[in-house]
Amino acid sequence: MRFAFSRGVRSALFLAALGAGWPATVYGLDCGLPTASYFESVNTNVDPTKTVVDLEARAALENLSPIVFSGRLTSIHHLSGPDTGIELLGFKDVKVLRGVLPRSKIDRIAMVAYDRWCDGGCAHRPLEWAPGAMLTIGVSPSPDKVTSDGKTLYRGRVDGQFGPCHGGPLSPLKLMLLAAPPEEIARLKRDYPPRQ
Repeated sequence: MRFAFSRGVRSALFLAALGAGWPATVYGLDCGLPTASYFESVNTNVDPTKTVVDLEARAALENLSPIVFSGRLTSIHHLSGPDTGIELLGFKDVKVLRGVLPRSKIDRIAMVAYDRWCDGGCAHRPLEWAPGAMLTIGVSPSPDKVTSDGKTLYRGRVDGQFGPCHGGPLSPLKLMLLAAPPEEIARLKRDYPPRQ
């Protein structure tokens, strides 16, 4: 009598022998940010195609950061170990497009803390931008220090912060909303309120 394994069992044994079949912890990131389905259309006289576009714009408007600026990335300082991704980004030639960055108004420099999402460690994931890149970034106000898990990683100038859920480089849609007239912003808010 010959002893044999089915094809599926052989594959599983082979992967287990290589160590690839062992379970690994994987973390998910759920920011809970409003999406288009979070809003409803109260104006029934709008073309359905336009409604879809408007709902996407309304969600982007809701998620737009309180402070937006454009500037040239000049430096990247890693503030944490290889398993986390907290960087201090330096910008020059800063122009504030929304909100207030008081020190940047004077010296046209911005220091921004970037806490990126790295499932499984950041060591193998290089930053998306290189020094010299011109970026338009959305940030939230920040105290003059960067902390992680209750530990202070940096104490000094920090003009803003962004992470995997809030802020960061603006999408083309958010850039259009930034330049939209106030009447268009008011229309989106009026015609597409949050669902009850």
